[in-house]
Amino acid sequence: MKDAVASELLLHATEELAHADMLALRIIQLGGTPLISPEEWFKHTHCGYDAPTDPFVKEILAQNIKGEQCAIDVYQKLLELVKDKDPVTYNIVLTILEQEVEHEEDLQSLDEDLDLLMARQ
Repeated sequence: MKDAVASELLLHATEELAHADMLALRIIQLGGTPLISPEEWFKHTHCGYDAPTDPFVKEILAQNIKGEQCAIDVYQKLLELVKDKDPVTYNIVLTILEQEVEHEEDLQSLDEDLDLLMARQ
């Protein structure tokens, strides 16, 4: 399962970079300055970041599922914040939220497949 999980996480990483690009561009359009240093990201994050320390696929999945669930919560709150105030940002956040939900579902499916595989052994 590790190859399937690695492939999925690589796809997610590519999409997460696209999310960051969309948000940074919108922040600039609104006259702000996006945070560009990882130190600033950690200081202002709502979800935190736990570097993977356990190479067991089940743990990596659990960690990433937790991260996706936090991101979903943050984007849902952001949607409410910009609703009826900024339709451009609303649509950007909605697009990202839809992808985050898909990420979480993909990871949950892989986790369930892993459980089935482990139960058969």
